[in-house]
Amino acid sequence: MAVIRHLAIENFRSIKQTQWYPKPGLNCLIGPGDVGKSTLLDAIDLALGARRSFQFNDADFYLMNTDHPITISVTLGDLSEDLKNLEAYGHFFRGFNQANKEIHDEPGPDDETVITLQLIVREDLDPEWLLYSERAFEFGIEKRLQWKHREIISPTRLGAITHHHLAWGNRSILHRLTEDTFDISSSLAQLNRQTRQNFAEQPLPELAGLLAQVRSIANNLGVPVGDLKALLDVKGVSLSNGAISLHNSDNTPLRQMGTGSSRLLISGLQKVASTSQITIVDEAEYGLEPYRITRLLHELGAKENNPVQQVFITTHSPYVLRELQAAQLHVLRKPTVNPFAPPLPFSHTIHALNGGDNEQATLRACAEAFFSKAAIVGEGSTEVGVVRGLDVFYKDNAAPGFQDRGVAWADGGGGDNYFKRAEVFSKLGYPTALFKDSDIATPAHQQQTDYCRNQGVTIFEWGHNYSTESATLFGCPLTAIPSIVQLAATLNGTQEVEQHILNCSDNQLTFLSCTNQPNDAMRQPLANAANKYKWFKNIAKAEELARKIIGPEFPNFHENYRHIISQLYLWAGQNGDQR
Repeated sequence: MAVIRHLAIENFRSIKQTQWYPKPGLNCLIGPGDVGKSTLLDAIDLALGARRSFQFNDADFYLMNTDHPITISVTLGDLSEDLKNLEAYGHFFRGFNQANKEIHDEPGPDDETVITLQLIVREDLDPEWLLYSERAFEFGIEKRLQWKHREIISPTRLGAITHHHLAWGNRSILHRLTEDTFDISSSLAQLNRQTRQNFAEQPLPELAGLLAQVRSIANNLGVPVGDLKALLDVKGVSLSNGAISLHNSDNTPLRQMGTGSSRLLISGLQKVASTSQITIVDEAEYGLEPYRITRLLHELGAKENNPVQQVFITTHSPYVLRELQAAQLHVLRKPTVNPFAPPLPFSHTIHALNGGDNEQATLRACAEAFFSKAAIVGEGSTEVGVVRGLDVFYKDNAAPGFQDRGVAWADGGGGDNYFKRAEVFSKLGYPTALFKDSDIATPAHQQQTDYCRNQGVTIFEWGHNYSTESATLFGCPLTAIPSIVQLAATLNGTQEVEQHILNCSDNQLTFLSCTNQPNDAMRQPLANAANKYKWFKNIAKAEELARKIIGPEFPNFHENYRHIISQLYLWAGQNGDQR
């Protein structure tokens, strides 16, 4: 059969220009809203679908500019013997080098033989499907793929509306499965005749008076009509394609099933019916509960080591991502445009993961963040909780929070994991920030920090060997110390916090003294206690700290502390949705 090795799109809807080298097996395409994911799937469907025409309009052109034609080029490999027919397609054979992702117009010794099918739409809106190679173009040779071969490569598409596949229509799956054994047109014609005959055999005494009256009028006017009968008109009975459909044991049409059940059943039928290896699924999670999402993905070959089909899906579901392998994920993004730099060659870029352990762990732990415009990776639960708490505080005060700007947070997992997780997001084209402690000052840690920064990650840290808890207790106004200690007691227990304070102050401080008579000398013992006994080492606890104390007291914090938080908020505003 055939699989897509390369896709190139120019001037189609929201995409000015992009290219992609999809992988065999399942390709899950994600990205921010309105970035062009469905447009990319439509491009595949329009270029390869077995259709003789399509109703294009000006809105299908990039910026509605019809001066530049729509061009969608799909290069296919893993060709069947029919498509390798030298006499039919020899002028259009090209070479694809998998190792360096290059297409050569003449196949080389290490190249796979491929062909490129091109859809071109000019200002007259009349689509052309042509085979393409540079040498054929230079010699003015034009050729179209034979219709029987178009049908072989035509993708199957599982969309939101699928009920027509559960009846015998022209393009339904049931028709494809039975076209060699069941002549739907002949059967419907026979049913039409049988229906008219059965109607003719039924007496209609209630019409006898009317028939006699019409016959009398006709005779008086010299119009010979003979004996009149009320029969079904030949054109009045029309059992068209789709009139025969599947029903269950209760005689209920299967098209009345729920959306999820219909999609699952049709996905199974498509797998049997299709001659193509290429399947397109819009919004894989649509209408499905989580356990049935798993079943659909399994049906689509998500877990197969040697896939037999190439599948393209889109999703907005973290559950779908967690069911996939990292190597199956592709992120479609619009690069940030610098107005003072030369124009970029592509309006969209597609980033892919290789499937390493760090990538897989990030996908499992932080799936929600992959649907964001930008990502803030917190070193651990405290940093994530602080970002979450500030987000709620901003919203409480009618200011745009991080999420309002399309910025998500991800738990870095502590240890050295947070560097690797930040790098995963950065490699996929996400503007990425790392919010971390500064309590490790080893050369190796600094080297990791520098490497992460060189990978494009913006790093926010406190400096001065501070953890987030220490920075908060040293940076807060003196009047906020009682509130922090009281909150720690509320979250962890007063007796426990009392003992923690005693242990870290050589029995010099008590819970009562810290909540009634705060002074600067208390900061270090309290910071030690907060760190050692993990007062806020929990997302929910750190969220409370940020929402109830850091946010409200923020103007009174030390300048250095305010600078870090303000810069993080500013970064979110610059890299997320503009407000």
